[in-house]
Amino acid sequence: TQAKGLKKEEDGSYTVTCECMGEVYDINAKILIGADGPESHVAKWAGLKAITKPKHMESGIQFEMCNAKMERNDVLEFYFGSVAPGGYFWLFPKGDDIVNAGLAIIPEMAGDKSAYEYLVDAVNNCYALKDAQPVELNVGGDPVGGLVKEMYNDNIMLCGDAASQVNPLTGGGITSGITGGKLAGQIAAEAIAAGDCSKEFLKKYAELVDEAMGHDMDKYSKACDYLWTLDDDDLNSIAHAFRGIEFTTLGTTELVKALIKVQPKAALKLRKLFL
Repeated sequence: TQAKGLKKEEDGSYTVTCECMGEVYDINAKILIGADGPESHVAKWAGLKAITKPKHMESGIQFEMCNAKMERNDVLEFYFGSVAPGGYFWLFPKGDDIVNAGLAIIPEMAGDKSAYEYLVDAVNNCYALKDAQPVELNVGGDPVGGLVKEMYNDNIMLCGDAASQVNPLTGGGITSGITGGKLAGQIAAEAIAAGDCSKEFLKKYAELVDEAMGHDMDKYSKACDYLWTLDDDDLNSIAHAFRGIEFTTLGTTELVKALIKVQPKAALKLRKLFL
């Protein structure tokens, strides 16, 4: 079923025009929750300021590949730096010889090459994929600029990628999207029970979202600002600095010391990041 349009009714409710297998019909709702992904159509139709700037929209692309030869099938592999500017290249083993090989980039940092071209280059240079063949291709945008300015209004809320509830550092949005959806559902139920679907009532949703993930979003954005200043040599030096370290017991102090040892000029940035 596809949403084709939106109409605001005089009583404040929304009527969504839908299409399914050629049949067009309307659904009326006292509260509408937009969970339709990056660059949300629902947000645009409702006039919400939920736009992600180009510099904060990652281009993601992934092959599912067969006949891969991973060193270990119980380890996820990540590669950073020039292999995927503004993002990273990943290998996710799925059992036997199947692997998801993908990457995400910030186009403004990637020059003239497309995400597809970066992926092809990464695959061709990957030890585990010399004899592998792609069997599926998936693409999509990933908003990593932090929470959108407007994720609610009278009778409407946004959640998930539509509200940019995505970790700016990792690009991951499943956990935060689930949290946003849960909170939107909770506040929607409270609003219906109270008979109040106004913007003032739904403000509770934005407050809960900010409490649940706002601080982390800011911290991860600062981490990105730092990481994007590092070149391949810096990243390799950091990797070597952490050799032999037990990550399950690694504290913030030890982490900062190791990073400053590699890049002394980053001391001030790191202080702002971890304080």
